[in-house]
Amino acid sequence: MLTLDMAIKTFQELPPDQQNKVIYFIESLELKSNHQDKNNATAINSKQEQDFFEIAGIWENKDITAESLRLKAWSL
Repeated sequence: MLTLDMAIKTFQELPPDQQNKVIYFIESLELKSNHQDKNNATAINSKQEQDFFEIAGIWENKDITAESLRLKAWSL
């Protein structure tokens, strides 16, 4: 028998009040998981923004213009 099948069978054998406690526990785990996912997404986004600004001055004091970049990109 699969572990999931065993868990379902055990759950079904519990009295209703204990089944409700199990359901409440599972719902709280889902809420915590969703909250952690949101925190991770926020951390990833802030890291990406930070990486962008770390290289913001990369072209400073260099003789590079949009026109010179276009000429290099389109020349054969």
